[in-house]
Amino acid sequence: MHLSYITNDTFDIIQQMLRHKQIRASNSQYSAPILLIKKRDGTYRFIVDYLKLNNITIQDNYALPNLEQAIQTVGGHQYYTKLDLRSGYFKIPILDKDKHKTAFITVHGL
Repeated sequence: MHLSYITNDTFDIIQQMLRHKQIRASNSQYSAPILLIKKRDGTYRFIVDYLKLNNITIQDNYALPNLEQAIQTVGGHQYYTKLDLRSGYFKIPILDKDKHKTAFITVHGL
């Protein structure tokens, strides 16, 4: 596959994410590399490789919910749910003080 083809797809994906306010321009001292993974339908999945950031992130420690208690709470009720995870990753809030750490770099800049 020719690099310019991927570069064009990268640019298009980034422009779409900017329009949807999923990302913004940055001048951060941090930057993570990106990858484009071709999906079955021929489009690309945009991935930011945060491996280095994850390696230095302090993990939250909390107890898992008690499954038995959760079942008792919802027992006898009917629940219907619909979940769309297409852009779910971008719905996870990031503290303002940490946003600069999530910058990524492309041939078009940060």
